[in-house]
Amino acid sequence: MAVATDNAEATRAALDVLGRGGNAADAAVAAALALGVVSPSASGIGGGGFALVYSAKDGKATALDFRETAPASYRPELLFPAPKPGEPAKDRWAWNGPKGTAVGVPGEPAGLEILARRFGRRSLADDAAPAVALAQRGFYASRHAAESAMSFRSRIERLPSLAEAFLPGGVPAGLGARVRRPDLARTLLRFGAEGKRSIYEGATAQKIEEAVTRAGGTLTRADLAAYDVKERAPLSRTIDGRTIHTMPAPSAGGLMLLETLSMFGASSSSSVAQYGFGSSAYLHVVAEAMRGAVADRARFAGDPDVDPSVDPAYQAALEPAQLSARKARIDPTKTRPVTEYKTREQGTSHLVVADAEGNVVSLTTTVNGPFGASIVAGDTGILLNNQLDDFSAPEDVKAFGVENGGPNRPRPRARPVSSMTPTIILESGRPILAVGGSGGTRIATSVTQATLARLLFDLDPNACVSHARVHVQGVDLLADREIAPDVRMSLAARGENVKDEPFQGSAVQMIAWGKSPGTGKTVMFAASDPRKGGFAAAR
Repeated sequence: MAVATDNAEATRAALDVLGRGGNAADAAVAAALALGVVSPSASGIGGGGFALVYSAKDGKATALDFRETAPASYRPELLFPAPKPGEPAKDRWAWNGPKGTAVGVPGEPAGLEILARRFGRRSLADDAAPAVALAQRGFYASRHAAESAMSFRSRIERLPSLAEAFLPGGVPAGLGARVRRPDLARTLLRFGAEGKRSIYEGATAQKIEEAVTRAGGTLTRADLAAYDVKERAPLSRTIDGRTIHTMPAPSAGGLMLLETLSMFGASSSSSVAQYGFGSSAYLHVVAEAMRGAVADRARFAGDPDVDPSVDPAYQAALEPAQLSARKARIDPTKTRPVTEYKTREQGTSHLVVADAEGNVVSLTTTVNGPFGASIVAGDTGILLNNQLDDFSAPEDVKAFGVENGGPNRPRPRARPVSSMTPTIILESGRPILAVGGSGGTRIATSVTQATLARLLFDLDPNACVSHARVHVQGVDLLADREIAPDVRMSLAARGENVKDEPFQGSAVQMIAWGKSPGTGKTVMFAASDPRKGGFAAAR
């Protein structure tokens, strides 16, 4: 069995559940709930996410979409209000305090319940028990939690229950500080006993509605009661004998990953492997492929249940002729301009779990921006998301030839596009890689590069998740500071506008299957990205 998550406490929670007879689904639920307790800046039951589940019994992969949705009464002008006469337009990307208009209907309670009850073997209460214990008895703040408390102190100060936990005496909790969250413990205890109805109905639902209404939003108890998890067919392709299962729309991350692998291959026979891992030639062509996927996101990505053009557009984007033509346009000596695509995804957590029976779960969960909408629902401890900020404004995509915001424009009951990229890869019918990441728009670029590192270069999983990476953003190529000066200069000579990567919170989690050096038997290797100080374990 193997586990990799963004936080040691979450990994221990998953291992505890596995040790008590749970399977990969049970452990994933335990880890996700624990992450919401110990790292509220990134995830929690007031948010949503995606899960990819592989069942060893029938060899089937299933995608669960528990992404947040817009309320039934939602209107685009709530998210993008016109400035009042004489007033300057507000910076959409600036944080101006709690914003109820950005709160989507949380999907995590429903998603984790269905994951546990359909794929798990223990009760939801048993799976929730480690998170309840962490919230009740307390936990030691991780480096990431301590840094988040310091960086976003002004957001926490507005939330009494979070301030009591993470700003004791008005001072941000430091590394190793003891933190307790008794209000959330009570909510998680009820969730374990009653499931999603403890959140979507009754007193808790009323408190969520009241909190959002006070902050100017339109979410109601009826929206909560109507929430539904979507089971989707994974976005899948077989390349070089390896079957890649990743997240379909409304994820745009899976599209980037599959486009890149389809162009360059999924094994050491790849034409780009000859450039050498981490070389300027290699990073440049990968960046060019990712730029094409960014453009496709702007043009095609949306909620397939609201916009029937989305799924056919994804399939057309993955047509071999289309990708061959795009690959042929990549010039190893020049960079093609890509229009800047704006989005503010940030706060996310990812986990991967594999059990001894061969079941695998790759799950990403988020509240979007750091500490979501900075709204806590009464005394529930539930920190609500600001996921609706992920919808596209008309000006975000107009330069791509897309009018009126395109398929990702805000609409009632729609799910905004996400970069989350939970992925499971099989060879000869068996898992060889499970991967995913956190970090907003950097999820897709980070997961793509880590996956290439494993499939094309057979790097150790720890090297795959920790290596220096690049991220495409508008006209810039953001490069980790560890990338050597000579590589940066060579990238610049190829037309790349190289700048230092300012964000160090994108973290990849990975489980890989390989041969033991000693026995030659197939074993699992787990790796957690050091950028967020996560923890991985395998045996």
